[in-house]
Amino acid sequence: MNDIAVRKLSRLGNELHLSSSIATAELVPGHFESAVVLILLLRRCGGDWIDGECFRRPQKIVQCASINALAASLHKPYATTHRHVMRLIDLGWVVSVDRGVAISIDPRIEHQIIELMVFAHDSIVRLTEDLGRDMPFRSANRIPAPDLRWRIIAMALDIWLVPFEYAAEPVPDWTSKLVWIIIIVANVRHITIDPGLTERYANKFTPDEVRRPITARAIARLSGLSYGTVYRHCQTLAKKDVIRYQREGWVLASRQIGSDQIDRGVRALLDYFKKRIVELVSYGFDPTNAATSYLDRRPEYVSLALSDLPENECGTERPRDAHGWARARSGGAG
Repeated sequence: MNDIAVRKLSRLGNELHLSSSIATAELVPGHFESAVVLILLLRRCGGDWIDGECFRRPQKIVQCASINALAASLHKPYATTHRHVMRLIDLGWVVSVDRGVAISIDPRIEHQIIELMVFAHDSIVRLTEDLGRDMPFRSANRIPAPDLRWRIIAMALDIWLVPFEYAAEPVPDWTSKLVWIIIIVANVRHITIDPGLTERYANKFTPDEVRRPITARAIARLSGLSYGTVYRHCQTLAKKDVIRYQREGWVLASRQIGSDQIDRGVRALLDYFKKRIVELVSYGFDPTNAATSYLDRRPEYVSLALSDLPENECGTERPRDAHGWARARSGGAG
């Protein structure tokens, strides 16, 4: 991993986590932390919803999880996790069963569950395609395993949960982390999508004057959180010295991207991505030809429209399409 473009690949990994965080937030609007619990439960129970290459609502519930197990996995108190699960039950996403709780098999949520699983699958294919331009992968030497589709989805949900199950520092609060991820990606999106800039900053972090701020109102539109909630979390993050307000918006604090500790963490995460993708190769997934594996289409990066940036920071960047999840159907991401 010493000779790869660490910063470039890190930006691509951050795009994955922004896409997954926004998709998660849209499941339970205004209650992001409950939505994270739902993603973990889908990871535990989603196998019920797929048979080989076929997605379908199961006739009966087979897989479930205890609230204790969910709490332990997420490193949260039982009472907190129980509260999130009760909200999910009230909203119809989750049901109680003899051995714990499970994803509901109510026909009214069938389309949303299957659509989320397809998006999770395609988000990992996109990540593989993105990383593969700079990270060497070997091709598959076998036909795809019968359960490859579920293995990709399960891996996707594992990676979606990394910021919440394992990467607690430096922002342990989940809603603050959603705000933080949006800021991280928005600050450098113009670099990520510009071939010249992305190569210029392939192995070094971007200086303050190059990063583009994002406003609290734009973060609220992207996240589905209220402006007041976003403002409060931005203030908390600023007090922790992980973001700062400048040029009419919020930017990542320099110390968050320039330290050896952060660099080691980035490399560890990229190692994890590569390890999990290589695991899929043994089941017949071909990362050297990833573009042929999309179930729907390559998801676009989360849209950052011109209005999401302070006027004096917009430059000539043009808005991009939404990422292919619910915001694409509702007219864009703000």
